Amino acid sequence: MTIPENFSFDQNCSKFFTYQDFFECSDTFKKVECSNLPRQVDTIKAIAALAVNIMDKVVEEFGNLQLTYGFCSPELSKVIPKNIYPKLDQHAGHEIKKNGMHICERLGFASDFIVPDVSSLVVARYIVSNLEFDRLYFYDENSPIHVSLTDSPVRSIVLMNMHGDRRVPQVVSEAKFLTDL
Repeated sequence: MTIPENFSFDQNCSKFFTYQDFFECSDTFKKVECSNLPRQVDTIKAIAALAVNIMDKVVEEFGNLQLTYGFCSPELSKVIPKNIYPKLDQHAGHEIKKNGMHICERLGFASDFIVPDVSSLVVARYIVSNLEFDRLYFYDENSPIHVSLTDSPVRSIVLMNMHGDRRVPQVVSEAKFLTDL
């Protein structure tokens, strides 16, 4: 089902966030003028679920966070230079391609964020220890965390390790992530 035309994207989707916060946070969006609004009601629901169940809880625990990448429409994905994977990364939410299939079959929604002056490892371990999530991508202690939520979360933790000039994903167990990094 598509979003009604009179829907206000500047309304709150959670205690600390508006829907628009998730549309306007990426560096590319700030540099390039393009449409970056969802069309599917289920995307709006997924954004609200992530905001309420993860983002708000992180703010309550650590203070303000900075969203670095949220929703990614097909229009925005065309102008992002590299290192995105719309089929896998869940930033498209429940949006549908022209052929009627979902852009990302994992559904749910993902956002990347950083908490200023707090190690991303500390924040990521808090999420893993206390919150439901689908996938969490951890880059390093000073980089944004990628986290997603779906109706059926798999709790996958992926280390994005540097090998030469590229990142290589490594899935790790919760126990390893909480104790061995």
